[in-house]
Amino acid sequence: MDVLSEAIKWFGLGVSVVPVRSRSKVAAVRWTEYTRRLPTPEELIRWFARPLFRNYGVICGKRHGQPGYLAVLDFDNLDAGLDWLLSMRTQTYTVATARGLHAYFITDEPAQTTNFAGGNLKGNGYVMAAGSVHPSGAIYTVLTDAPIANIRSIREVLPDLPEPEPVKREPRPPAILSKPEPQDAWESAEWQRPNLIETIRARFDLRDFLMGARKTDASGRWWLARCPLHDDHNPSMWIDAERQLCGCYAGCNGGRPMDIVNLAAALWNCSNSEAVERLRQML
Repeated sequence: MDVLSEAIKWFGLGVSVVPVRSRSKVAAVRWTEYTRRLPTPEELIRWFARPLFRNYGVICGKRHGQPGYLAVLDFDNLDAGLDWLLSMRTQTYTVATARGLHAYFITDEPAQTTNFAGGNLKGNGYVMAAGSVHPSGAIYTVLTDAPIANIRSIREVLPDLPEPEPVKREPRPPAILSKPEPQDAWESAEWQRPNLIETIRARFDLRDFLMGARKTDASGRWWLARCPLHDDHNPSMWIDAERQLCGCYAGCNGGRPMDIVNLAAALWNCSNSEAVERLRQML
């Protein structure tokens, strides 16, 4: 599945999509920003034109520039979801998940995230999209490739949906009135809590940048991939998934180990500080 093409389709529906780290459900960017706006075409191309991110999430809630709200019914069990689907009079776009299915709707009324017997309604947040890979290895697969049904309220298709629980609001902490102005990306890391560099290292996985990596030991610590820094016909890039370090047996980068910042700088042909800034924009 061409993720960029799928992202463009969602863009046309006024729905934001965001990249998600491989082997996880964790967004690779600050996804809440895209509840307020659509990604730009440049962002979509940066995320999905190259095989950097295969996983992506579709953000539920109010559409951008178009009326209505995207809501997704998430059934925990596939058989129960199929039984419900067969009882439906109207077809809608559905996706098989690792255990159940997602049924997509565009509603006139906003929907609040809430649980129901056998699943939950996603009225905000994001769901993993078709073509993404679940941490278990299961692939999210389109079950019903139909247009997303437009309904007035989600209760039209799930009348027994419980009322959402009231949200408990915590008191806001006092605002920070001022902070020192960072001089560059490395200095800004000193102001961040947690440290920007450590946040980047924690958020990104080297295997997101080294596609086709394969595990070489039973523990899952050591992996091998083709080195993107030279014309590599026999995989020569080792990856220590535990320490998030990699290196090239052929001697790229002077044979020195690289972390995610070093690797990104080498891939993008820029300095480490420039790589930090670009990675920061992807958080």
